[in-house]
Amino acid sequence: MQAKIMLLPANSKGKTLCSYAEELFLEISASFGHSLNTFREKIGEDSVRLFDAPLTQETLDSCKRCQAVFLADADCDGSRLLYQGLGIPLRIRSFVIPDCVSNRQLLPQIFLLGQVTTLDSDTVFSAVRQACHIAAGMEVPFCHVAPTGNNRFQWEAHVKETLKKHPALSWASLSAPEAIRRIIEAPRQIGFMLCPPYAGSILESASTSLFPLPGLQYDWGIGDPVSVYAPRLSTDDTDMPEPFGAAFAVAAMLRHSLRLQREAACLEAAIHNVLSSGWRTPGMASPGQATDGSHIIQLICEQLAVAGEFVGKGGH
Repeated sequence: MQAKIMLLPANSKGKTLCSYAEELFLEISASFGHSLNTFREKIGEDSVRLFDAPLTQETLDSCKRCQAVFLADADCDGSRLLYQGLGIPLRIRSFVIPDCVSNRQLLPQIFLLGQVTTLDSDTVFSAVRQACHIAAGMEVPFCHVAPTGNNRFQWEAHVKETLKKHPALSWASLSAPEAIRRIIEAPRQIGFMLCPPYAGSILESASTSLFPLPGLQYDWGIGDPVSVYAPRLSTDDTDMPEPFGAAFAVAAMLRHSLRLQREAACLEAAIHNVLSSGWRTPGMASPGQATDGSHIIQLICEQLAVAGEFVGKGGH
């Protein structure tokens, strides 16, 4: 297939992460017979320096002409304007459960926390539909925290109607305190948790404090037609860009925006194989061999090349 992918770095660390993503797209194109073309524009810090604005209309228009956006920006202003400009109703954060990477034989297990951006009816309907579709596709449970007040009835009506289309989906309705308790006591059982804006902020803070592994995590903004995929980028200038989160973000883009299920599965397997072999970056407090991000990406690309040889460019 042919696709246009926008890379948006905000600073030098963002440029490094975009370079990691670019290498992966090049390898996937070569190994599986695609043409995944990448383009770069500026956002956040670099955009302010040149254009005195964290996001320009020209950059936003360029993003709208692509199939997906890879965002490497820890600056909330640039990211917020991008999400608003693309009309994204649902923001998702992935969280990796720490004990799933403490032993090199265990592969990372994540849960997804989805936050609806506004509570107007169309946005809630779109977010609920997308969340249930993702949970069903991943074959994980779905739970939701309804808003309070009058918005609760509209929210629950949308959830009830959407769940009719996914009869096999395991689901639960939780209060905010129940959701926090589940995050603390049973994170492996969450799967996908959907929340309104205010509850999402609270649950995101709790999850971040409990599962501080930004090197393996990514954010995801689901839009129509353009979605945004963003590896977690630390605001600490001393932290190095982490390749695993970038690779997982690329895998999510392949699966959900480009509909390349086979390639996404091969990339996820490659990441898991590298992690299971004990490879770690210096910023990851886990046992294994510490190496730099470029070497990690090289190892993943080598796995992709082997997968391409076995699977072939015809797609079987």
